[in-house]
Amino acid sequence: MAVTEHVEGVTVVVVRTVRSGLEHECEAWMHGVGEVAITFPGHLGITIFRPRPGSRDYTFVFRFDTVEHLEAWERSAERADWVARAEAFTERVIVHKHTGLETWFAHPDAPIAVPPRWKMVVVTWAVAFPLIQILTMTIGRGLASAGVPALPRGAIAGLAMVLLMTYLAMPFATRALKRWLYPAPPP
Repeated sequence: MAVTEHVEGVTVVVVRTVRSGLEHECEAWMHGVGEVAITFPGHLGITIFRPRPGSRDYTFVFRFDTVEHLEAWERSAERADWVARAEAFTERVIVHKHTGLETWFAHPDAPIAVPPRWKMVVVTWAVAFPLIQILTMTIGRGLASAGVPALPRGAIAGLAMVLLMTYLAMPFATRALKRWLYPAPPP
């Protein structure tokens, strides 16, 4: 799936079902592919979720700063070589790309699980609205009284908002609302 528009921040989630008895090969492979991936421009990290007991699904979460950098990695000979190596121990592979709000809502135990969009909207608004009020009353007023013009004031408050949402508020909210966002499937 090619994404051609310029989007800041993209997450790729790859789930590999490893053939029984070949887990050691997968473990060695994931260290190798991780070492190569981090050398590519824009690579923001890789997170690996090992299988739960009774499962053979390894989940790899790659993050890049832009779609362009991700596509450079995906078109690279190095990646093609590592993907070809994985075929020897992989029974099944699933790939998901997230470039929007989904990245804030990746389930900690199942990163490919994403709640319905309406729930993402509700939680994002419920977190953003109070933050906007707090930032307006604190940073906004402080900068205004210091004589900072409206445009730079908005840029500073916007940056504070994004940082708080990404690193503090949304991780807290998604953990706190985990049962509502990701209800257990019926038995």
